Amino acid sequence: MSPPEPGLSAALRAALGHTPTAGQDRAIAALDRLMGTTKERATLVLKGYAGTGKTTLVGALVRVLRAQGRPVVLLAPTGRAAKVLGAYASASAGTIHRRIYRMDPGGEGFAGMSVTPNRDAHALFIVDEASMIGGGEGGFGDRDLLGDLFTHVFSAPGTKLLLIGDPAQLPPVGSAHSPALDPAHLHDRFGLTAGAVELTDVVRQAEASGILINATALRDEVVAQAPAPHFILGHPDVVRITGMELQDELEACYARYGGEDVCLITRSNKRAYQYSQQVRARILGFEEELSPGDRLMVVKNDYFWAGRNGKAELIANGEPMEVLRRRDEEERHGHRFCWIEAAWWSGEERRVGDFLVMLDVLALDAPSLPMARRRMLNENVLAAHAVTGKGARLGILRQDPYANALQVKYAYAVTAHKAQGGQWPAVFVDQGYITEEMIDTEYVRWLYTAVTRATTKLYLLNFHPRFFGEED
Repeated sequence: MSPPEPGLSAALRAALGHTPTAGQDRAIAALDRLMGTTKERATLVLKGYAGTGKTTLVGALVRVLRAQGRPVVLLAPTGRAAKVLGAYASASAGTIHRRIYRMDPGGEGFAGMSVTPNRDAHALFIVDEASMIGGGEGGFGDRDLLGDLFTHVFSAPGTKLLLIGDPAQLPPVGSAHSPALDPAHLHDRFGLTAGAVELTDVVRQAEASGILINATALRDEVVAQAPAPHFILGHPDVVRITGMELQDELEACYARYGGEDVCLITRSNKRAYQYSQQVRARILGFEEELSPGDRLMVVKNDYFWAGRNGKAELIANGEPMEVLRRRDEEERHGHRFCWIEAAWWSGEERRVGDFLVMLDVLALDAPSLPMARRRMLNENVLAAHAVTGKGARLGILRQDPYANALQVKYAYAVTAHKAQGGQWPAVFVDQGYITEEMIDTEYVRWLYTAVTRATTKLYLLNFHPRFFGEED
C-alpha cells in the first residue's frame, strides 16, 4: 500500500472555505490520523449536532480525497438520507443494505441474503446518519445490520471507516442508545480500532438561522437533568401556527416548494394518517383511498415485489413511492388490497412496476401490520390453498401475492422516526398529545429530531404557550 498523501489537514482547511471552529480543528486532526494509520479495522466516529459544520467538513473531506485519487464510498441507512449525503458531498451515495447484501441463488427474503465481498480495497467508507443503525436482533429484519456493515467494509485490505451521527437525535427503534456512535461498544463487540471526536461549536453561518438556534436550545435540554424545552421566535424561518392556519400555510408551501419538499411530522401514526387525509382532500383534491399521484412510504422491508418487476432487490422500510395508476381493489383473506402501478428509486435508477398493496395498513395506528394480524393473514392464505407439510406451506407463503402484499402509508405526514435521515425545505412539527409528565429526555430528542428535518422554513403547529415562555 502506498503511503498516504501528505498535507491532508492543510488541504481540508483550505477546502472548508472558512476558519475552522475548535471542534472542526480536532476533527481534521482525527481524520488525518485515521487516513494515515496502518491499524486494522480503523474507525472514527464523528459526532456533530445541527449547525456545528459537520456536513461542511465531510463535503470538504470527500472533495480533497477524490482530488488526491483516494477511493471513497458514501453510504446511509435510508434512500432519503443517502440523497442528502450525496447532495452535500457532491458525489454519488447509496444505501447500506443495497451496498452490502446480495441475494443468494434460489434465496428469498432475509434468510436468502448474504454479505457481499468488498472489492474497494484501501477505500474510506463514510456512513452518514449512523445514529439510526441498529445492531443485534432487530437491526435489519433478522440480521445484525451493524455487524454486517463491518464485515463487508473490512473484508477488503486497507479499508477505513468514518461513522457520522448526531447524538441528540432519536436512537434506533427499540433501542435506548445508538450503538454505532459508541466507540467502546464498537471495540468490545466488533473488535474495531475506534476513536471519536465531537463537534459542539455552532459555526458562524448558523448563528442567523432560527431553525439552528432552536435546535441548539433543544440540544442543551437533551442533556439537562430536568428538561424544559422552549422555542425562540423572532426569526423569519421559524413560524408559530395554530390548526386554523394550517391549511393556508400548507397550500402556500405546496405552491412554493412542491409536494415532495414539504413534510408534516407528528407523534403518532394515527395523527399522521389524519393529517395526510387532510392534505390529500383539501390541497391535492384526491377522493379515492389511493389515487394517481399519491406519495407513499414503504413501512416494511420487502424482497418480493422488486423481483417480480425485473430485478431482485430490497425495497426498504422508509423508501418513497409514487402511485402512477390505480387498478382493481379486492377483499381477500380478511384484508383489503389494491393493485397499483408505482414508481420508486432503486438507488441507481427510477423503476416502475406493479404492486399489490394492503389498504388496511394506511390507517393503522401502528408502524406496520401487527404480528398477530400477520399470522392470521398467513393462516387464511394457507387455508385457501389447502396444502399440508411444512415445506409446501412455506412455499405458498413465499409465492402468494396476498401474503406478501406491500405495506405502505401516506408520505405527506410521518412520525419523526420515519422522517429521520431526511430533510425538507418546509417542515411542519405538530406538538401532538402531551402532558407535563411526558416532557422528558425522550420527548426532547423527538422534538430535536423533528426540528432539524427543516432546512428553510419550520412551522411549529399547535404548541402549548409554555413552549414559548407564556402563561397558559
